[in-house]
Amino acid sequence: MLNLKNYWTGFQKVAIAFCVMLALVGTLLAPVFTQPAIAQTGSKAAALNASAEKLQVLSDRFDRLEKFVYAQKWNDIITYIHGPFGEIRRELRLIARQLSKTEKETANTLANNLFKNFVILDNAAKDRDAIAAEKAFKSALQDFESIIDLVS
Repeated sequence: MLNLKNYWTGFQKVAIAFCVMLALVGTLLAPVFTQPAIAQTGSKAAALNASAEKLQVLSDRFDRLEKFVYAQKWNDIITYIHGPFGEIRRELRLIARQLSKTEKETANTLANNLFKNFVILDNAAKDRDAIAAEKAFKSALQDFESIIDLVS
């Protein structure tokens, strides 16, 4: 007959050792995986270059969204907001991290306003309200252009 008590005690020791080792590895590697984007790129110039490229991609997306808004392509607007613009908040936060404290606060405020305008635009597209959609788009574009001016 098997003595399960001995196996259980051995299993507990292995499980505890595994958890302790996992905690140590996590503690030692956490700083490596949570470095800011600037530290990983190696220089501020390279980080700003990457930001400029991201902003250009977002700018191109705004151009396309503008065509949808003025053509009143409601389904395309909704799809585009939830698709290509789905990560705009994260992208703008990454860009804002590279700025000074006051610029970062301003950029985050502008990003929040831009996101609120996207929500208004999304609702206007669902309601097929051309006036509200154009107004929300113009406000979102203005916030985005302010962010570009802040980063430049």
